[in-house]
Amino acid sequence: MNGADLATAAVEAVARAAVTAAGGAAGGAAGGAAGDMIVDLVRGRLRNVDRGEEAVSEVERTPDDFEARSRLREKLAAVLAEDPAFAAYLANVLAPPRPAERPVNTGSVVVDRGGRARGTFVLGDQAVTRIRKGDPAALVAVVAVVVVLVLAVYGLARLTTGGDGSSPLGPDGRRVTALKDPETVKAVTPDLHSMPAGWTVTSPPSVTPGGDACSESSEKRCEGILSVARSSFHNPFDQSATFLVVACASADAAERFYEEFTLGASEGSDGAKPLAVPALGDQASALEISDGEGKAYVRVGTVVVAVQEQGSNSDYEVATLEALTEMAAQRAQEAQDGRAPAARARTT
Repeated sequence: MNGADLATAAVEAVARAAVTAAGGAAGGAAGGAAGDMIVDLVRGRLRNVDRGEEAVSEVERTPDDFEARSRLREKLAAVLAEDPAFAAYLANVLAPPRPAERPVNTGSVVVDRGGRARGTFVLGDQAVTRIRKGDPAALVAVVAVVVVLVLAVYGLARLTTGGDGSSPLGPDGRRVTALKDPETVKAVTPDLHSMPAGWTVTSPPSVTPGGDACSESSEKRCEGILSVARSSFHNPFDQSATFLVVACASADAAERFYEEFTLGASEGSDGAKPLAVPALGDQASALEISDGEGKAYVRVGTVVVAVQEQGSNSDYEVATLEALTEMAAQRAQEAQDGRAPAARARTT
């Protein structure tokens, strides 16, 4: 069933549910429960669509109105085209019941569909309920159990994949992805092309993957670290900049590393003063270590970036530290979005 046909079938089910509700119990307990479930499912999925809930309500009020059904069908078809997981689930819900057959053993679930006097629904080794043929209340109970299980699986899939097979999204809609490929982490680390004019390479981007990455972390905090990359640069005014990029297995692991890393940096630098820093990524902070040195730290999803800027004559520049940190944070997000990091520093 293609998206248009599936949308048509769902709209017809919504209309039938409205007619059944208007006619009391004429449609049967099981049919009414199934219809209500489809209405709730369609309404919930269209909640974030412009006038989506309104389109469902119009069909419920006037199920015979061709234009109302057409409007709902159009909105639902657009959603189904963009959300194959929901389309598959809706098709499964709308599928007609299978004909009676011999009991099927699926391992942990056994359903006896063909008994004359009764059927038995068994979960694991325990009989959950016995369904007497023609007992709509018992049938509704089983339908409810199946619907809950399917909804749980569908919801978990949307939670872990972002609904379209992509990575989960952060609170502001940014993608959050574990960078498992060390070469991707290396690409996040700024290179000469991403630095302002006049800067030269002191140490080109390099990466240490896997267990060896822990030895590259001065804080020896290895839990959840996938790889560590670094690079460093120098400019004609005798200023230097060093970048450290730490890729973690999850956003939680990155948050733990960030908290411990910044706490250690603050406690280990006597006389360090907090610096104002823009709201970059998920967490950001900066320290003025001395008149000639500043450090900034940012967590972007699963990646933690540290930037150090130094001036040999006590002349490091806060604006430069800020620009370099913003550039590194953007590169970390670009990589988690599945794009090649391309952000460049905006200052000279």
